[in-house]
Amino acid sequence: MGVGMTEHTPHATALLVYASTHGHTAKIAARIARAMGEAGVDTDVREARAAKDADPAAYDAVIVAGSLHKEHHQPELADWVVAHREALEARPTVFCSVSLSAAEDTPESHAATQRCIDAFCEKTGWSPSRTERIAGCLQYREYDFFTRQLMRMLMKKWGHETDISRDHDYTDWDALDVLGAEIADMAATRTGVSSA
Repeated sequence: MGVGMTEHTPHATALLVYASTHGHTAKIAARIARAMGEAGVDTDVREARAAKDADPAAYDAVIVAGSLHKEHHQPELADWVVAHREALEARPTVFCSVSLSAAEDTPESHAATQRCIDAFCEKTGWSPSRTERIAGCLQYREYDFFTRQLMRMLMKKWGHETDISRDHDYTDWDALDVLGAEIADMAATRTGVSSA
């Protein structure tokens, strides 16, 4: 408990719902939640398929995180957003889109990633308060044989790593700590309490 806080001091709370195909987005969600916790915001982390009973109305802020595969985010994530859209619109929300294209610091890559984010928002009818493009991980060891060879060809074309014996992490983990602290401020502002 922070300095000067009593048992009756209200804590800001947040809900983080994610979908992770190969496990990397789950790690990103955990890192954001940890940073928010360090900033004094209690964060409930749920995998989208297990979040049907998670009501955004019970939280001060909501983060939705998913990864891009063939230019689409996971359908279970879209389904969850559609089911809870009304409550999401009533509070601060952040949509985190994880992809390899976010690792490319070019106008073309930024535009391509933004188109996928816009498509998700249009499909779900949701207008998040903030969107974030987060660089993912080239997870050769997690892919099946066909996907591994396809990704290797694509990465060679784009000038990325082609060593399939290991994974290649492009995520800026320090930036996630900053993001978590900023979202914590959003949640705390809504409750009228200051984050740590």
